[in-house]
Amino acid sequence: MPWIVIVSICVPVALLFLYIVGRQVKLGKVLEGLSVFWFRFAFAFLLLFIIHLAVGYSGYNVPINLFSVFTIALLGIPGVLGITFLIFFL
Repeated sequence: MPWIVIVSICVPVALLFLYIVGRQVKLGKVLEGLSVFWFRFAFAFLLLFIIHLAVGYSGYNVPINLFSVFTIALLGIPGVLGITFLIFFL
């Protein structure tokens, strides 16, 4: 059996198991916090990409790497300001 078929079967089963166990053990807050963090992580990637496209025309290069994404995901607007400060003044 190809590994992609196994993964496509195992991942939904594991998520269903976590959902059932999470309801019993009150893991809802932990899973909610993780989902908020992953949303912020994805939004930081999108924001960095938009900044990269917009600022790229003026000759600056905005790196899209894990350090930049984690900084923006954890700090929010101060993270964006810090990354742009580093780009423009270094």
